Amino acid sequence: MLTLLIGIIVVVGACYLGFVFYQRRTIKMATNVYENKRDLNKIPLDDEFALAKKLNLTGESQKKYDQLYNKYQHYKNQMLPNIDEGIAAVKEDGKGINFIKTKNDWQNANQAIETANSELKEIQAGLAQLYDLNKQHHLALEELEKKYKRLREDMLNQNESFGPSIDNLEKMLAEIEGTFDEFTQLTKSGDPNSAEDVLTDLNASTSKLEDYMQRIPKLYAMLAQEFVDQLSEIQSGYQQLKAKHYNFPHDQFEQRMTSLQNQIKASLKQLENLDVDVVDKATADIAGSIDHLYDALDLELKSRPHVEKNTKVIGDYIAHVRRQNRDLAVRLESLNKSYLLTHQEIENHHQYDQQITTIEHAYNQQIQAIKAGTAVFSSIDQAQTKMTKDLGQIESLQKDLFQSTVQLPQREKQARNALAKFDLEMRNKKRRIDNRNLPGLPEDYQDTFAAVVREINHLSHAMNQPQIDMDDISKQVIIIQSDMDTLDDQTNKLIDDATLAEQTIQYANRYVGSNSEMATASKQAQVYFDQKYDYQKSLATISEALEKQSAGMFTKIRDDYFAAKKSAQPTEDKQDPDQKR
Repeated sequence: MLTLLIGIIVVVGACYLGFVFYQRRTIKMATNVYENKRDLNKIPLDDEFALAKKLNLTGESQKKYDQLYNKYQHYKNQMLPNIDEGIAAVKEDGKGINFIKTKNDWQNANQAIETANSELKEIQAGLAQLYDLNKQHHLALEELEKKYKRLREDMLNQNESFGPSIDNLEKMLAEIEGTFDEFTQLTKSGDPNSAEDVLTDLNASTSKLEDYMQRIPKLYAMLAQEFVDQLSEIQSGYQQLKAKHYNFPHDQFEQRMTSLQNQIKASLKQLENLDVDVVDKATADIAGSIDHLYDALDLELKSRPHVEKNTKVIGDYIAHVRRQNRDLAVRLESLNKSYLLTHQEIENHHQYDQQITTIEHAYNQQIQAIKAGTAVFSSIDQAQTKMTKDLGQIESLQKDLFQSTVQLPQREKQARNALAKFDLEMRNKKRRIDNRNLPGLPEDYQDTFAAVVREINHLSHAMNQPQIDMDDISKQVIIIQSDMDTLDDQTNKLIDDATLAEQTIQYANRYVGSNSEMATASKQAQVYFDQKYDYQKSLATISEALEKQSAGMFTKIRDDYFAAKKSAQPTEDKQDPDQKR
């Protein structure tokens, strides 16, 4: 029972402490809300409205002032009382235990204060804008008044530099000054909002006028003086050059200068109407056209010395290439009697002659034009540059053609020497074989030998024609030389096989009586040698049998043979150099 009583006392005590804590917290919340509300009263808007009223505002500015004042009255008469009611509700909630209602009342009070604070700042910013505009406009009045005075003085002092634009510039300035008077009236009457709109237009118009006054003098100077002087100079230079027999391609100088003069007049009219951007582009186009005219005069002046210097040089060059082509014609005619010219030498020569004739014709026309005073030196200079290049190419081709023909006699001599050499080598080969006293020759060797003989005869026939084809003959020489090398290898092998077969058969005969296999091999080898003329097979048959009988013996016979042949070779070469292979 005592325990229950103690529990009840503890619970009651805890509840009491919680209630006390809640009351203290609620009082603190109410105090914080009140302190936030006191911050609103720190903004002295009553004084600021009083000062704004002294500006004697009118028009749009007065409307804006009235709107701000109405907002302020709404703040004082409705928003502040609502905030006070909220604070009182929070304090009253502290006497009870409705935690949720207390929190909601506290949040609503704080939100009302934040809304009121935002409203005050908007009102204060609006009043500041009225002050700033009024201040800025009074400053702008002083600056613009000075600027217009300076612009008026500049127009008066630089009157001539503006040319036909001066009247419209003065009219433009007068309109701006009328707008300035409107701005002055609005500013002094206390309507800064309306004055701000006028000031925006006023600044734009003033900037445009200043831009025109800066650009127009330069444009007018170009149109009225610079371009006129340049066209006069070009006209004078053109007439002087024409008097000295200078001419121009597609000559339209007079028309182009008349066109430029008309463009200048039109641009001056546009400048008078203050179409400054249009005139700016037009002057750039006129300047470019005048530069082209100067360039055309300068080109003819520079081209004439080149033409006068190069004309004789090109004439001599044409004569040189023409003379060289005639010499080449004589040589080709002579060579054509003895050789077949298979590389279009005659046709190429005729083509060179036609090209020279074309160049010579154009050159003669240039000479006639110069004499007649109708020459366009820039065109002739360009044409002569191409002539020099073309003549150089023709001369190079002539040299190549000459080099190809000058080698024909030398190539013929080399071919005839080769023919004589082939004939001698074939005789030597036949003599070597005859000296061996062989019973006969293999059929394939005879075919190869006969084929080479036919090739040599065909070469001899080709070289004994009235006109010889050196390309075909050179190819035949290469083929015969290759076949001769092959025949030489076959001849050496034939003699080596026959000689070794004889020596091996002779050595093997000492074993014939005592060895039946050797006797059979010797007999078979002799048949291959004497009847079939197959010296290679004869050697293979007897050497194989001998190796079985006496290993290493054939190798010794073969080595001794080639050693003796090698030692005898220098003597043979010295006695008969033509037999050296």
